[in-house]
Parts: sequence; C-alpha cells; structure tokens
Amino acid sequence: MTEVALGVEAITLRPDDDNSPHVYWVRGADGGVLIDAGHGEESEVAQRVIDEIDRLRGDGPAPHTLLITDRFDEHCGGFPALRDAFPGMTVHAGVGDADAIEETAGARLDGRLDGGETFTAAGEAPRTVRAVATTGHTGGSMCYLLEPDGVLFSGDCVLSTGSTAVHLDLGGDMAAYVRALHTLAGLDARLLLSFHGAPVTDPAAKLAELIAHREARDESILECLRDGVTDLDAMRDRLYGEAGLDEWRWNAALEQIRGHLIKLAGEGHVVEVEAGTTYRLP
Repeated sequence: MTEVALGVEAITLRPDDDNSPHVYWVRGADGGVLIDAGHGEESEVAQRVIDEIDRLRGDGPAPHTLLITDRFDEHCGGFPALRDAFPGMTVHAGVGDADAIEETAGARLDGRLDGGETFTAAGEAPRTVRAVATTGHTGGSMCYLLEPDGVLFSGDCVLSTGSTAVHLDLGGDMAAYVRALHTLAGLDARLLLSFHGAPVTDPAAKLAELIAHREARDESILECLRDGVTDLDAMRDRLYGEAGLDEWRWNAALEQIRGHLIKLAGEGHVVEVEAGTTYRLP
C-alpha cells in the first residue's frame, strides 16, 4: 500500500505491472471511503485488499463506504468479500451499471448513484467524496472527486496512459463519453488517480489530450467519408491497418469507429445507410 495523496492510500493489485489496477482508500477518522473492490474471480485479490487495510488501520475503524466505478469484475467483483470483512460498510455504484454489478458479484448493492451524492471522510479537516456521473465508457460508469483536495478517482473513464474503450454493447455511448470528459475537465482536479497505472499530476492536460483525440477521430472518419470510404471495415483498415493491433484491440477499433459514427449521426454530420455498417455524408 502506498500513500498517493494526503490521506489516500493505493492498494496495487498487480505489483509487478506498471499498468496495474488499484483499490484506493480515502482514510478518515470514521474509517473513510474505498474506491473500487478488485477482482471477484480471483479470491486472493480481495483477501489481499482486506489484509492491507487491516494492517494499516490496526485498531482503527474500517472503511464505512465502498464506491464502484464500473461493471467490470476487476472493479466490482470483490465487494461481497470486503463487505463481509468490514461489517456495516455500504456499497454503491452508478445506476446504469448496478444490475450488471449485482449479477457479476452475486450480491445486492446498498445504493445506486445518479451523481451528486456525497460521502464523508471525517477528520480535523473533514473531506467529502462526491459522485460524478460519467456515462460513456459503460452505461453507468462513475468517477469520484475528493473535496476540497481536488483528487479525481477516474476509474476506467480516464486511464493514466492512452485512451479508454467505449463499450457500446454495455451501454457505452461516445457522445456521452465526450460530454463526460468535458464534465471532468470542469472540475479543475489537481490530481487524477486512474484505476490503472500511475497518478496523473496534470489532469487538465490529460483531459485536453483525450478530448482532442476524440475530436481528431471524428475528423478522420469524416475524411474517410469524403474520400468515398463508407464501410466500417474499410474505415478500420484505413485508420488502424498499420497499427499492428492484437485481435482484441482490432475488434475494439471497429466498435470505437461505430461509436463515433453514431455520435456524428446524432449531430447530423453523417447519415446511416445500412444499420451499423455503412454511412455517408448528408
């Protein structure tokens, strides 16, 4: 466990991996708040999180709240084990991912979040963790802002390096995701802690980079259409053909292009010709 900000501990789930996922603990005199739970499919991960918290807190209080950022097992699957280990702890997640999280974890959540809810970490200078709805990566992805410190827990919405995938099949939405990036940029965070990788010390620059990346992808797709490349597979060949992507990323690239086209169609910049496969300019 490493202190990554004042009173914020990171439990690194794969210590030998530079892109490791993390569970974060905002400490407080009342036990404080956990961000994400770690894997459920790997029971030793949840036990490692429990052991690390118990080691650090000693006779002090356990976390009173666990906040989940999205529906994937590595974020939510371990929550039943943590809730059993820390009686009285309540578990909350975004309403759009809540059903999937309960199915993945095999347990009921205590709360479903719309954004704006706050959770305290008591102390001489009390702090608050505020839920920020950031639908886009999935249908109910959430970020959390520690106030007044300005520490943003971004889950998978913003990764330490590169860009994240928008999962259309899981309720993701490219237009919503870009709006979420602008929402996060407006928070003026001083430190960004992603679920994966190292702390980001210049959140404004990182968010500007991601917004610019999505704007550039919109333009590259429109350029394809101007050049008569109207089929998704052909667009992928043109935009990603020389990138040397593995099979997972190659398939994900097609979904990202489709997400951008749906966004552009909603904005009136393109017209769908054949459902999900072919588009044209208006």
